[in-house]
Amino acid sequence: MRTQHNTLVKRLLFISTLLLTVACGPTPQEIAQQKFKRAHELFSQEQFNDAKIVLDSIISEFPKEIEFVARAEDLMRTIKIGEQERNLTFLDSAISKKEKELKALMKNFIVSNDYGKKEILIHKRQKPQNSYSRTYLRAHLDMKGNFYISSRYSGNSYIHHNKIKVYNKGQSVTSEKIPEGAFDNIQFEDQGTYWEVVNYKNGADNGIIDFIAQNVNKPLKVQFMGKKNYYIVMEKFDKEAIADGYEISFVLKDIARIKKEIDNVKKELNRLK
Repeated sequence: MRTQHNTLVKRLLFISTLLLTVACGPTPQEIAQQKFKRAHELFSQEQFNDAKIVLDSIISEFPKEIEFVARAEDLMRTIKIGEQERNLTFLDSAISKKEKELKALMKNFIVSNDYGKKEILIHKRQKPQNSYSRTYLRAHLDMKGNFYISSRYSGNSYIHHNKIKVYNKGQSVTSEKIPEGAFDNIQFEDQGTYWEVVNYKNGADNGIIDFIAQNVNKPLKVQFMGKKNYYIVMEKFDKEAIADGYEISFVLKDIARIKKEIDNVKKELNRLK
């Protein structure tokens, strides 16, 4: 009987000790403090993402620990400012490289005002005054990087062309059909000379631009397809105008995208500061 009593006493003492241990565990303030210390260590080691995770846990799990929530928010703001400043440095470097790339590509292009509407880029060998009566493919590019080509026919009668095919040695690409009377299919006559201009916008070239860009050094031919057909061999400078304009369009779009990102980073920095 005495043995059972001693056993019961021991069990009660064990349970009491266990409850006392649990009751005396770290307080929310102490946990928040330990977490903040860990976050600051991670910050010092430049492990910023890990530090933000710990700081987030302080803010979300211990909202009543005002001191450490405030300190966590301050450190979080410091980390985010640092991130945005590093982003800005990277973007400034990226746009500088792109602008140098653009400058090199621009050597054969001039900036022209499109009848007072917007600035466009024209290849020096495709200026309207030098191409008035030529039959050729023209590159069209604006300062936003929007790019397309047009087929330009000039002759002693209409051929009513509505699409083109560019080809070389069994390889060919044919544009989409641009119907007569459409906004991008223009025909007119002046003093016995007949002109036809067909614009291939929004992908209507169907891959012709890329085909020309990939085959600049090959003897590409063009078939103007309509009620009658007309054939030309592309001039080297026309192929280069399209290939260079195509490349410039990507660079201009990259520059516009980077500038937008820089604006967003600056706005975020102003908000954080």
